[in-house]
Amino acid sequence: MAYTPPTKATFIGIFPAFAAVTDEVYAFWSAQAVLITEPLESCLGARMDLATMRATAHYLTQAGIGTGTESQMAAEGASGFKRIKSASIELERFDSGSTEDMGDWGTTSYGQQLYPMLKGCLTGPRVTGTGAVIGGCGFNGFAGPLPYGRC
Repeated sequence: MAYTPPTKATFIGIFPAFAAVTDEVYAFWSAQAVLITEPLESCLGARMDLATMRATAHYLTQAGIGTGTESQMAAEGASGFKRIKSASIELERFDSGSTEDMGDWGTTSYGQQLYPMLKGCLTGPRVTGTGAVIGGCGFNGFAGPLPYGRC
């Protein structure tokens, strides 16, 4: 059965900064969020609703919708700023290596909270070769004994 995202009322109860979002806008962006989270439903389990709401909040923030500072900056086209100078105030933002690795998700606080949830579902174990065993009669574990004949 297809996953149904939380209702707008539930979303606004958790994320009140988006209380002014219209029904149509919420329906669109929550459907976009479901496209990301639904394939990971078995992994996300009980956190599925939270992941979907964080993805929705991320998309709404990028669209400049909401009352938070991030949303207001996005609405004014300044969400990706490095340096801004306005009258007597000057702001400079430095990129953090950890948020750079998140790609698009690193551009909002909601995406930064969502990224570890998604990454946990998409990464697998790291498997590496151990190399040759020293003193192991030349057996390398792949093609049989090495041609040294030292055993």
